Amino acid sequence: MKWSWLFLLLSLLAGCSRGPDQDALRNNVQEQIDKGFKSGLLELAALKRLGSSPQPATENGAPRVLIYYNATLRLKEGYDFKDWEAMSPATLAQVLGAREKGVRGVKAKENQPGDLLYVYGSGTFERSAQGWVAVTGNQRDVSPAPADPGNAAAAPSSKRYLDQLAAVVQVGPGGIDAQADAIISEELDHALRAIQRRRARAQELVTIASGPATGEYARVVEAVLANLRKGGRKSRALSVETEGSIENALLVGRGQADYALIQSDVAWLAATGAGPFAVDGPLARLAALGSLYPEPVHIVVSAKSAIRSLEDLRGKRVDLGTPQSGTRINALSVLQANRIAAKDLAEARGDGPQAALHALRAGRIDAFFSTVGAPARELQRVAATFPIRLVPIGGSAASRLIAEQPGLVRITLPANTYPGQTEPVATVAATALLVASVDTPADEAKAFLQLAYEGTDYLAFGSAQGVRISKASGLRGIAIPLHPAAADYFGAKPAAAKPPAKK
Repeated sequence: MKWSWLFLLLSLLAGCSRGPDQDALRNNVQEQIDKGFKSGLLELAALKRLGSSPQPATENGAPRVLIYYNATLRLKEGYDFKDWEAMSPATLAQVLGAREKGVRGVKAKENQPGDLLYVYGSGTFERSAQGWVAVTGNQRDVSPAPADPGNAAAAPSSKRYLDQLAAVVQVGPGGIDAQADAIISEELDHALRAIQRRRARAQELVTIASGPATGEYARVVEAVLANLRKGGRKSRALSVETEGSIENALLVGRGQADYALIQSDVAWLAATGAGPFAVDGPLARLAALGSLYPEPVHIVVSAKSAIRSLEDLRGKRVDLGTPQSGTRINALSVLQANRIAAKDLAEARGDGPQAALHALRAGRIDAFFSTVGAPARELQRVAATFPIRLVPIGGSAASRLIAEQPGLVRITLPANTYPGQTEPVATVAATALLVASVDTPADEAKAFLQLAYEGTDYLAFGSAQGVRISKASGLRGIAIPLHPAAADYFGAKPAAAKPPAKK
């Protein structure tokens, strides 16, 4: 009898740990869909529960459980996920606790009414007196990576390089001080990338300067190269890790890389010898192949902030992005177009998006800039628990900015791009621009364009931004000369780099 009672107790406990039943889970998923997306766009066609795992209990001892499921969603109207102002599959992933790789069914062309989307999702539930209740902001971490660096400089640790060069770099028992650590990190970072590039070119490999290893540029390039290797084709191309747009422009401009991804506005600065390229002068070798996807300028504040406009940034503590990043170039351009100087800020920091997020939450800064594909993973995660708001860039402010900084385009972030964002937000965006050298063979450049724009499954490599890549938007934001192969591919005329508007 004693064992019977014990078995019954264990069965009841096991039942509790499994979380909500099928109907409750289905209702919760449908509720998330209704909250997160345009009314009437999606319906939950089927839901299959896959399993669960216990989570740490709350402070008052209430049990929590993470539920995994497969959701089948039916589109009730046509939808073009490649539209730069449409909902991103990354938003769908965030709302349903998935990762980009867990979303399938997005088509190369516009999805039609009745098309099915498949999402491998999850949700956290807490046991209460009312039963199992969904936890607010319960989406599982959409990416184990740190804040998406976009085009910001990476922050490498010297130990990473010392491990690789342990045979030649000896560190004493007392370790190294902070200054030595910084010097070794910087020098070995540059040395290792230079070695990789030189070995690749010695082997006659085509080199593609992408960006930080955890960034979106690297994911896009890896997806393209995987498409190249598909079907047993031998790849003669190699992705090269870099600090981002500025370094990429210099590498192609100096003939040290064959292709690169560069912010479109940074490419214009490079081609005209302006800004950070004033010392080198115009990089005449740069030629555009095509714009891939938009990288909107985000101006992020707490949802409780009184900052509502660009003018409200005066006298505030603002992070403008790291010194060599595309974000900082954009931030300074936004301020300049609105007649705001860095000295007009209470504090102008340059720590970068991840540190800025922590500083914003802690109340140490009032706002920060980040130029990154939307939705940005880290902003998604933070917004689920710490309400944020985006300051718009629209009207005459956007017009002045685009006139003064060629390569930028107007864009509107749709509602629900981030949790709690109930209204569209107007801003400007650079584009992720694929560039080559002017002397890149036309047949090779055309083949690369076909790989980038036709048939590459970007979501399979965790790149939701890659879904935006479309031949229809391939010429947006280009302000430098087109490569002849690109002009032929897009049916356009090559043009010289656009001069800035007179102030």
